[in-house]
Amino acid sequence: MKHHSTSSSKNKHPFWLKSSVTLIGLSLLFVILSYGKFILMPLAFAAFVSMLLNPVVSKLESWKLGRAFSIILTLLLVLIVFSGIVTLISAQFVQFSERIPEVTERLKSVTTDGVEFLEETVGISEEERTDYLEQGLSNLIDKSGQYIGSVVSATTSAFTLMSLLPIFIFFMLYYKDMYQTFFRRLFERKEGNSMIDGVLDNVQEVTQNYLVGMLTVIGILAVLNTTGLLLIGLEHAIFFGVFASLLAVIPYIGIIIGALPPLLFAFLLGDSLLTPLLVIAVFGTVQFLEGNFITPRIVGSKVSINPFMAMLALIIGGELWGISGMILFVPLIGILRVIFEQIEELKPYGYLLGNKIEY
Repeated sequence: MKHHSTSSSKNKHPFWLKSSVTLIGLSLLFVILSYGKFILMPLAFAAFVSMLLNPVVSKLESWKLGRAFSIILTLLLVLIVFSGIVTLISAQFVQFSERIPEVTERLKSVTTDGVEFLEETVGISEEERTDYLEQGLSNLIDKSGQYIGSVVSATTSAFTLMSLLPIFIFFMLYYKDMYQTFFRRLFERKEGNSMIDGVLDNVQEVTQNYLVGMLTVIGILAVLNTTGLLLIGLEHAIFFGVFASLLAVIPYIGIIIGALPPLLFAFLLGDSLLTPLLVIAVFGTVQFLEGNFITPRIVGSKVSINPFMAMLALIIGGELWGISGMILFVPLIGILRVIFEQIEELKPYGYLLGNKIEY
């Protein structure tokens, strides 16, 4: 009798009601993420970086340096490393930018040859070709304002984000004990706070492992890409190699996007068609190593979500927050999986997000 009453209390709400509430909750979540990205996006970045830097700050605190000074010192060290990387990439980009006019002229030549080939094979007359070019130029001029506006908006957002991040990171690290106490009180239960402490510890561990793993993968890919491009004799190999490795933060498609600039450069300015084929071979080999050995061993075990959910997170993140969403939403799904697996009612969802098949 007791068992019957317990089971009936668990199932007192019909399935259609639970499904409707879940659907309404997801819809509200999408609206909040879409309209609140101006503040949620920098907060998400700051939270990730804070969890990454927390062990360093704790180590400095153990040397009796004080929390505020430890955080400032850690942020200064990060700024120095970041400035060094930006300086290296900028120097390489300046060298590459000197070849941009040459690339543009070559691209125009290839385009003209292509149009002439179409004219000969398809039978497009010179008047039609002129009309197509005029329409293309007209559309380009019409949309150029939108493109410029988008670039200015993205640049402004990036500078705003960069200026807010250190402030957010400082306060997140400074008040970390307060936030833990807040979650303890919010989810306080009769049996104690062991569950919420376990969830917070697991979330921090997963996030730290993911971020450290991704930084390690980026470093390895930068070395592999640069080495491969140097071996085939491609100019500006360091710039192309580092640039492609940085895009690895976007799962699955980042490396493919990063391979396009060196491929286009090799195709337009290479001595023969062998050069772009060798570029494809280099990035194909690196992609194979990254997908099958590097990332699964370094990152895969840390944030083990199944590839289908990762792809959905990638698409939804890109739609809601652009490139930032593509970077942030995959580790966010990994964090949700950890949280769901700690809460009895949400364990089925944690199983669905995970990569372990249990029948």
